[in-house]
Amino acid sequence: MKRFLPVGLLGVFAPTLLPACLAAQTLELTASPSTATIYRVKPQDNSLIPLGAGAAKFKLEKNDPNTIVVRQEGFRDVRRSFPKDVDYKDKQFTIFLSKRIVTVAALPYDATIYVNGEPRGQRQVEVEVDEGGSATVELRSPGFAPVKRVYRWEKGSTQYPVANDRFELVDRRVSVMASPSGAEIYVGESKMGDGDADVVVARGGCTTVRVQKAGWSPTERQYCNKEGLPDTPASDRVTLSGRLVSINAPSGARIFVNQKQAGTGSFAVKIADGTCAKVRVEQPGFVSWDQELCSQDNAPVPQLEYAVELEPDESYAASVASDQANVNITVEVGPKVLEVQAWKLLSSIVLGSFDILENSDSQTGYLRTAWQTKSWAATGTVIRTRVIVKRQSDSPLRYVVKIVSEHNKDARISSSEDENFYPWDRLLNSYKDMISEMQARLK
Repeated sequence: MKRFLPVGLLGVFAPTLLPACLAAQTLELTASPSTATIYRVKPQDNSLIPLGAGAAKFKLEKNDPNTIVVRQEGFRDVRRSFPKDVDYKDKQFTIFLSKRIVTVAALPYDATIYVNGEPRGQRQVEVEVDEGGSATVELRSPGFAPVKRVYRWEKGSTQYPVANDRFELVDRRVSVMASPSGAEIYVGESKMGDGDADVVVARGGCTTVRVQKAGWSPTERQYCNKEGLPDTPASDRVTLSGRLVSINAPSGARIFVNQKQAGTGSFAVKIADGTCAKVRVEQPGFVSWDQELCSQDNAPVPQLEYAVELEPDESYAASVASDQANVNITVEVGPKVLEVQAWKLLSSIVLGSFDILENSDSQTGYLRTAWQTKSWAATGTVIRTRVIVKRQSDSPLRYVVKIVSEHNKDARISSSEDENFYPWDRLLNSYKDMISEMQARLK
């Protein structure tokens, strides 16, 4: 069983004193960490004789204090003495290096180094970090942004603080003033202040400052501390302009700004001064929400936030999702069905659902119905449908059938305007079985 000596304990370990004729003893020494070197101290000149790294056998000699030093870069040395006239029953000892040393160098030379809040000197100091403890080092000097670091050494961890570290005060500050009143100043995700803040700009780099306020478009400024670039200003004033409006819609709803999808569920719409933005919220099964937002002197100021609630679209209950909508479907006529019979059957099936044929030519095998619309006054939804039939081949006789299904974009625009409609991937219930009926009856 190993005996552990407490860190920092000096003096003589002498539980039992024996006569001077005690036989020579050899101790087995182990260092922790295992990379530490064990040295014998030569009494004549205090020079160090290496015995081994991590472990060593230590023979006790007569007329010698039998002193060892355990040393490892980045640690405080541990010094032990083993008097020869002690009977060491357990000859195994582990020596722990339990104080980490961080050598801190600082620039400029007149900057003061603080350790745990206390001034310790200038230029260079040694900082002790006990196992299981920590040390806070800060470098301060008037006119510079202070630099602070914390060195930690967790109990039992082999992740040690650095052995050497360098502090240098080179960063500059910009005093940022923002308006309107209540504007917030951020660097990254860190809020620096309301209305004004001191912003640090590192040497050789740039710092981006964001000024924001609810309902206003945020503004960014970048300050650089690099050679060849304009000097970092001592102060700067940032004035917000333009508007920022939050759109909060149901989860999964698509948000469009000026006809381009900008997000889903929620999105912040930026409106530059003197302009407007058209916002549209869409979700399958619901009526779309449309709003024009402006940042103009003669226009109403938009709300900070719009909580969008979409109304159910009754057209969904009256329709089914279909892979036959707006797609050419081939219908092959059976060999026993004559072309004239096939054409009559096709025309009859189409006329069973449509009142008007815009074009019907049995010779060319072309048929097109007029648009047939269905609308819901409560929501302004309009669905328009038509059927187009074309003869694809004569032998075998085949027709291509397309059910064109379209949904209106805006209830405020006439249903007769083509630009107000877009393809709809659903079919009204009255048309959902049309192609299946054709395929079955023309076999």
